[in-house]
Amino acid sequence: MDIEQGDGSTSRPFPPTEWELRRRAAQQAVDEARLVRPVLAHPPTAAERRIVRELHRSIAALEAAWDAPDRLPPLAHRLHLLVQAGQCVRALADLDSDPGELEQHLREALEAVAVMCGAFDTRLIQLETHLQRRSAPDQDGADWLERIEQELHPPGGAEGTCWWDAQGARYVLTQMREGLLALIVAP
Repeated sequence: MDIEQGDGSTSRPFPPTEWELRRRAAQQAVDEARLVRPVLAHPPTAAERRIVRELHRSIAALEAAWDAPDRLPPLAHRLHLLVQAGQCVRALADLDSDPGELEQHLREALEAVAVMCGAFDTRLIQLETHLQRRSAPDQDGADWLERIEQELHPPGGAEGTCWWDAQGARYVLTQMREGLLALIVAP
């Protein structure tokens, strides 16, 4: 990830990518919801507690599986986990339903996280396509894998790397679980 200065600028010589903007929006929404939660006049609703408990468990499971060996290469495994997290947030929070069921800041944080994680679907499909082509009998394994890595992780490119984008998304999910969801789950 880039190093953010106090004024919102970064130490990078190029503007933030759309992936970074999504991560920052999600982080800001989570931070805002975390700061607002203690000053709310009402306790969490039963629906909020149920949703938050399940999300808390799901994100903890994602974190436990992050470095676990899998049949997929590590990056594909992690992108798959992030896409699943986005789908889980969207399904549990039912973000398309009645907005009165969740407190506004919590709803906005969950929506931003769902958008951030859901956007990795494109990169996952791209990676899976490359991996399928790599397994074609006419491709040389080591050279082909290196080319895939170069395509998906341009060295020093303005688009950054998929790997760091995934790490940034995981960081936001961890902050949401430990900072925001833990406040609501706690008695």
